[in-house]
Amino acid sequence: MWFATGMVMMYVPYPSLPDSDRLAMMETIDYTKLNVEPAVALSKCPPMLTGFRAIMLTNRPAYVCHTSDNATHVIYGDDGQLAPHLTASVVERRVHEVFSKPLKSIEGPMDYDQWIVANKFDPYRPFLQVAMADDAGTHYYVSTITGEFLQRTTRHERVWNYLGAVLHWIYPTVLRKDHALWDKTVWWLSLIALVGTASGVYLGLYRTLKVRASGRRTLSSFKENWMRWHHILGLFAGILVLSWIFSGWLSMDHGRLFSTPSATLTQQNLLRGSSLSEIVSRVGLGSLTSLHPASEVTIHAFAGESVILAQDHNGLIDAQTLAFAQIRRAIIAAWPEQKVVSLKVVPDDDVYTNLREGQLPAGTIRVALDDSNSTWIHLDAFSGEVLSVMDRGRRVYRWLFNGLHSLDFPWLAKHRPVWDIVMFICLFAGFSVSVTGAVIGLRRLFLPR
Repeated sequence: MWFATGMVMMYVPYPSLPDSDRLAMMETIDYTKLNVEPAVALSKCPPMLTGFRAIMLTNRPAYVCHTSDNATHVIYGDDGQLAPHLTASVVERRVHEVFSKPLKSIEGPMDYDQWIVANKFDPYRPFLQVAMADDAGTHYYVSTITGEFLQRTTRHERVWNYLGAVLHWIYPTVLRKDHALWDKTVWWLSLIALVGTASGVYLGLYRTLKVRASGRRTLSSFKENWMRWHHILGLFAGILVLSWIFSGWLSMDHGRLFSTPSATLTQQNLLRGSSLSEIVSRVGLGSLTSLHPASEVTIHAFAGESVILAQDHNGLIDAQTLAFAQIRRAIIAAWPEQKVVSLKVVPDDDVYTNLREGQLPAGTIRVALDDSNSTWIHLDAFSGEVLSVMDRGRRVYRWLFNGLHSLDFPWLAKHRPVWDIVMFICLFAGFSVSVTGAVIGLRRLFLPR
């Protein structure tokens, strides 16, 4: 199953909506209607603020508060009132404003669905599913909290993903919505498969060495066809199977063997130099209304100062890169026991951050520390937010997971269709070993001896 679905995933990835498309489907903020100071809106938000931004919601400016309990709260920016959850009729009007094509139906509200089951959607639940009346069978998922379009699927993607990622990741909604249970299930299944594969590789090599030691010029002593094919294929492709299951098992590591690629909450707060709530409370209304027209305005905190970023569907429109001296001061405050070895912009072809599965934003700043793990801290060049923390172990993990699992090696990954050909040959070899093993197992279980 893993090898067959891997072939599908080469060409049909799991559905996602690019951030530029999300922003393109949002209204431009009408600053003339923005009457409420950020500090006033902040007083309506729960404590432990982790994010604060301004958007338009149902033709009204609104502030969006994100808190550490993974919740989202919206306060209208014209009268300071809490915004209620959106109804289907309100979303339908918004869909007609965004698209010229008609919609087919609206379902929900729903907390979970196969295509919004990931944790990143948690702060925005429940959703309304909007089915468009188009030939592609497009579905959009709109948050009833913020009114944002946060996921898009087509009929083609849905069908192939049931034969690809959903099976490959063991991702049915009923299991995946309980992240802890899903994490343990896939981790243990992968570990069991890893042990089984390792024992098979050992036995295959042992039997071949034994038959060769006896003077027979053959690779396998098995006479039965399925056993013989499994043995011979396993000698050549067994290591491929082992490396793929091992690297797949590592994808579920989540801090078990390797460090996690994120800063601690304490380090994030020290980088900010003050709580985000305190920083937001200092931002005056004029700082927002003087910005260029934007779909979204976000207030960040870095080194004790506010950083205000405005963006539309073309990207950032009101932003300045942080000064290296300011970054150095903030890093020293957050990691006081370490010295900064170097501070530079990550090159576009960096093998640790420019991966097939995704890359860090252009202009990302890498700060290297002199600790025993040679830690790298990657910061967004405009907001100062920590994008990843990569110590020596995480750099090894990059090769053990990304390298082995998707053949993400510098030259190969950038040259298609060479990568496709190599990947398909390897996947087919692993699939063949697996099929012969499965047939042998089923015959042993169900056929009379």
